Amino acid sequence: MDSRPTDNFLHIPWIITAVVTVAALYYSREVMVPIVVAILLTVLLSPVASRLERHHLGKTGSALLVWVAAVIIIAFVGWLVVNQGVHMASQLPDYSATISKKIESIRGAKNSAIGRAADSIRQVLQEFSSAIETTEKNQQNQSLSHNGNGAASSARQTKPVPVEIVGSSNNLNFQSIKSMIGPVVTPLLKIAIVLVVTAFMLFRRRDIQDRLFALAGLSRIHLTKQAFTDSTNRMVRYLWMLSSVNFSFGALFGTALYFLGLPDALLWGVLAGLLRFVPYIGSAIGAAMPILFSFAVFDGWTKPLIALGVYLFLEGVLGYAVEPLLYSWNTGISALAILVAAIFWAALWGPIGLLLSTPLTVCIVAMGRYIPQLEFLNVLFGDKKNAASDVQLYQTLSGGDLEGSQQLVDEYLNERSIRELYDSVLMPVLVLAERDRADGWFEGQRRSRLFREMRTIVEDLSIRYAKNKANETSPAEISPDDQILPYRHPGAPPVVVSCIPVRDEGDEIACVMLAHLLKLAGYSAHEVALGTQREMLDEIAEHEGQVIYVSALPPFAVSSIRRLYKRIRARFSKFHVVVCLWQFIGAADSMRTLLDLAESDLILTSLGESAVQIQQFAELQPQSARETRDLRS
Repeated sequence: MDSRPTDNFLHIPWIITAVVTVAALYYSREVMVPIVVAILLTVLLSPVASRLERHHLGKTGSALLVWVAAVIIIAFVGWLVVNQGVHMASQLPDYSATISKKIESIRGAKNSAIGRAADSIRQVLQEFSSAIETTEKNQQNQSLSHNGNGAASSARQTKPVPVEIVGSSNNLNFQSIKSMIGPVVTPLLKIAIVLVVTAFMLFRRRDIQDRLFALAGLSRIHLTKQAFTDSTNRMVRYLWMLSSVNFSFGALFGTALYFLGLPDALLWGVLAGLLRFVPYIGSAIGAAMPILFSFAVFDGWTKPLIALGVYLFLEGVLGYAVEPLLYSWNTGISALAILVAAIFWAALWGPIGLLLSTPLTVCIVAMGRYIPQLEFLNVLFGDKKNAASDVQLYQTLSGGDLEGSQQLVDEYLNERSIRELYDSVLMPVLVLAERDRADGWFEGQRRSRLFREMRTIVEDLSIRYAKNKANETSPAEISPDDQILPYRHPGAPPVVVSCIPVRDEGDEIACVMLAHLLKLAGYSAHEVALGTQREMLDEIAEHEGQVIYVSALPPFAVSSIRRLYKRIRARFSKFHVVVCLWQFIGAADSMRTLLDLAESDLILTSLGESAVQIQQFAELQPQSARETRDLRS
């Protein structure tokens, strides 16, 4: 039976969901825009509030101080723009003489080659327009002669109808007052709503974060924390860098205008910095206004051209040198994503959507790295080195190019951690190989060679990224970038972990990667060599461990996993057992029932999640040495 109609039907709910989501965003923009702006402002201010809280200012005091400072800065910038704008408007009539001179100087260029060319073009346009007018008059004369005197008599009979306006003067006054204060009050009300919502989120940020984690459930809480941390960190870094670059542009451009002698240079610098937050067109608009104003202020052409040159120089340095260097390492999105996001959000929410497009896209793409249903967004809009890296590596390994495969791995590690490499690249490669083997497309020497090359890469990484012995006694010396997992404190109880494969070489390589991550985190872990179930259990018994990780790649052989799990439970009844179903996206409760797992045992689906789980086992008191020895057979 053809399954394509069924597959198309299964995709219909996602299409409907996307259409409904876009429609909801469009029609609820009056409500959503202030909330989204408040969320971004909260994300920007939260690190500052958290740092002040660590300096004994308290949760409420730090949040209040940061919020008040933000309100003062926003109010000062608003007052500055309005005050300088009113002053500039009052001075515009004084520059009418300069504008007249500029116009006369342009007219005086008639005798030049440009002037003669302009006259020729003007003469052609006049002849063309006169020909059109002659044709229209002829058509009107023919129409009048055709209608005769009937049309003239009917026109004479037409009388104007008197119009009377009915209404009270109070209504007219109310409408006039509304039209005057509406454009001023509406933006102020929206700004007030944003500040109030920001204050609430800033004071209740821990509670909001806990509620988000609770929505994910305990089984996915570690993955949710990783997604939340990654997306918020990327947004914070992007917003702070964007603010620094834009305000630096405004300060430098305003300073240049001040030394040129342009009035209200402070206003133009602030506007240039603020408008540069709008992608693509904001910078040009922010610079065009003072440059055009300089043509009206200065008598000659030298200073306006200098102002134009300063803008082109600053925009060239920042746009083509500074910003690519800063943003490419922190946003994780491609240039195509920025362009598409700008078009999409501008169509939905107008100019404010254009302003918010890049931060929203940074968050969405970051979430796509952790939520399987949104993974396509990460593939389409993620940066070049992150997009489809697993497919590239799989194709390179399938072609037998070990050197090219190692180069891809090294390029990925230049921007990502080894945990992300294992979870986002190497594990999907193993899954692809296992699925192709199950479909009959990947057998014999090709499959053996790919697993052999994969094991070579993983073992090489285990040597290159070995645990630093110096850090065992000084875990505080580990930088946040290197500390990819919760590091075991030297005083914590020792935990010995055994990683056992279920079926074949793919499961064994996954064990090697998991054991490597656990060793980097400071735990004692070893991978069990692939063999018969009795041989593998005997090897576990030789290590006085407390935790056993069972490694299985899809397609999952449920009977093999259940049989191995029962033998582990019968022989090591006091151990904690974790069944790792790599990249499993089904119902965990149904799989627990099929495997007949004990209530204390877990099912996990990613290497990072499995490595983080060991911290909870470490917090439990280990069994005594005598009880551990009794478990050995």
